Amino acid sequence: MKKFILLLSLSIVPLVCIIQCKKEPINIILYDKPLNVIQHYIQGKWRLVYGKGGICSTCVFPCDNCYFEYTSDNRFISKAYVITTDTTTVRWVRDIGMYLNGDSTYLMTFVDKYEVPSSYVIDQIFYDTLIYHDNSSDPMFYHCVRSK
Repeated sequence: MKKFILLLSLSIVPLVCIIQCKKEPINIILYDKPLNVIQHYIQGKWRLVYGKGGICSTCVFPCDNCYFEYTSDNRFISKAYVITTDTTTVRWVRDIGMYLNGDSTYLMTFVDKYEVPSSYVIDQIFYDTLIYHDNSSDPMFYHCVRSK
């Protein structure tokens, strides 16, 4: 009986530890934060899951095999159909962001490989999903998850 109790407790303890050690999801509004906080949270590799909005505000555009990376040296590397850049340097501009109730924010701006300028509002991370959008009157909202 003692062996059974010992064996049972040894099997329950790791299970409890796994359940208790589960990482809490990240939820943070980013557009109203200082630039270093925004950069910290978006640094790394991301997979673009889908875009929503644009001309058709309720349309969802899934993206297969779409990845981008924001590096510690302020570089943006993209493998996504919506942002056609190889490696470009990001320029951060403090300005009024669209859809932010008139609040100012840091806009992530760069020029892609076709010389098309882009400007994005880094909005938030909601349950580990990075949400950013075009800084325009009819924006596409992009939903991304961390990539390995």
